[in-house]
Amino acid sequence: MIAVVTGSSGFIGSHLVDALLARGATVRALVREGADVHEREPRVERSIVDLLDSRSVREAAAWEGATHVFHLAGVTKRRTLGQFREGNVVPTANMLAAAVARGGATPPRVVLVSSQAAAGPAASESRPLREDDPPRPIEGYGRSKLEAEHAARLQPGALPITIVRPAAVYGPGDRDFLRAFRLATRAVALHAVPRDNAFSIVHVTDTVSALLLAAEHPVAVGRTYFVANESPTTWGALYAEMARAAGVAPKLELQIPRSALALAGLAGDAVSALTGWHSLANRHKTRLARPRWWLCDASRARAELGWAPRTTLQQGVRETYLWYLQAGWMRARTPHTVSRHSEESQL
Repeated sequence: MIAVVTGSSGFIGSHLVDALLARGATVRALVREGADVHEREPRVERSIVDLLDSRSVREAAAWEGATHVFHLAGVTKRRTLGQFREGNVVPTANMLAAAVARGGATPPRVVLVSSQAAAGPAASESRPLREDDPPRPIEGYGRSKLEAEHAARLQPGALPITIVRPAAVYGPGDRDFLRAFRLATRAVALHAVPRDNAFSIVHVTDTVSALLLAAEHPVAVGRTYFVANESPTTWGALYAEMARAAGVAPKLELQIPRSALALAGLAGDAVSALTGWHSLANRHKTRLARPRWWLCDASRARAELGWAPRTTLQQGVRETYLWYLQAGWMRARTPHTVSRHSEESQL
């Protein structure tokens, strides 16, 4: 396998590169100028490109003889829908066009990594979303990922493409769940999302295994797959697992009011507009916290690809917490032994 990878410096992308190298694949990373991408790993071939420039992508040396493409590059935090489109739709269109132009008679297999956000939340707890359900994204990130999927579907005869929609992905190296770990392991645990809100989740190594199966299984061409654990979790259960991994028992659990989250989103947008810095606190992210059920059904991936998650939530949370400690992203918490009580924040 000669694999062209975009987004190789990202959370999922870095794990994918490690898995490809372990399989003996040739890995060619398309990276932006100045990116710190496996610079200490001599087996990764790097091509400097501007994913917003179609010519730059098309002329990259990485395409020569490529058999597979894994497209993970994108943005998750932006202020406007236009910025999300620039970060997610334009690079996808340029990458697909380059694969067609440089693929020749035998174009590479393409795996486009989308998101559950492109489909939107489920309508009920008893009916997780399936791949054939009409997508209804509710904010800019999800809309841009769905538009990127549409760009891929414009190439049905030119490229063999598979779309993978992971649920909430966590694991070593992830920064989005890092904030939840920090909140869950304090003496007073702060819940940004209601504790009873349920969502699908999947460990990064299980996500990567699904990407590799999607890249090689003949039936996957032209198909879309959700990737998620069979059993969802709730934010309350996840916080409890995080606290258990850290060996603490918070004295109180406080729910941040939705109005406070909305204000934080507005403030984050204002800071972004003034400084250009994008944070998790923005209106798009706060919209993701509203639905009660971010649930998807990954039975198609199980049936057609033979995929199955191997990491339990307890194992994955413990592994992730220990990685955070080793990396210096968190400090070990002092154990708390006072019984837990739930109270509503009066903020």
